[in-house]
Order: sequence, then C-alpha cells, then structure tokens
Amino acid sequence: MLDIADARVRRTVNLDGRSCAEVEVSTGDAAASTLLVYFARTAGGGLEMVRVIENDADREIDWYDNPLHQAKADRTDAFLSAAGAGGSGSFGERVLHFGSVRDEVVRILERNG
Repeated sequence: MLDIADARVRRTVNLDGRSCAEVEVSTGDAAASTLLVYFARTAGGGLEMVRVIENDADREIDWYDNPLHQAKADRTDAFLSAAGAGGSGSFGERVLHFGSVRDEVVRILERNG
C-alpha cells in the first residue's frame, strides 16, 4: 500500500469525453514517481477514479522525444485491481480523503465540468 505524502488538485481535463479533475499525488517514497489521478462524477453524483498515470517526467531527459524513457505510464488497471482485491480502502478513496482534496475536486468539477 502506498503512503500518500501530498495530494493537490491541479486542473480539469477531458478524458474520453468526460470532464475529470486531475490530482497530483506524491508518495512517501522519494524514489517513486509522482502519480496523476483523475476523478469524474458518477451518474449518482459521487466521484470515481477513472485513470492513474505514473508521471516520471524529468526535464533533463524528457525535453525531447526520448524513446529510451517512458515518462508517463498508465497504471489504472494495477490500482483498480488492487482495490478490487480488498485492503484498507481503495487508493482513489484514500486520495479523496487526503486534506481537502474531495471538496476541491467537487468544486472544480462543478465550476468547469
């Protein structure tokens, strides 16, 4: 289980035709990449985690098209399957419970969604 050291709402983006809030998540592991977690509203008015991207971008090696380094990798399936296997709450719920993230996600989606 990843520890969440910090989580901040960055912006809204359109993913597959849905307005999503992008949350940047830093873990307690200095060697781990930053995660970009995307939340969208559900039909019932709740929130669901729709995508998780591992963001390992480095300005020194990723300022050009570097085929030897994958700066962003989709990790959605790994995080959703881990949540389905049980544990102490889904990763998405833990992100939403960090500080005021849930309130900020709701606010930004209402304003821009």
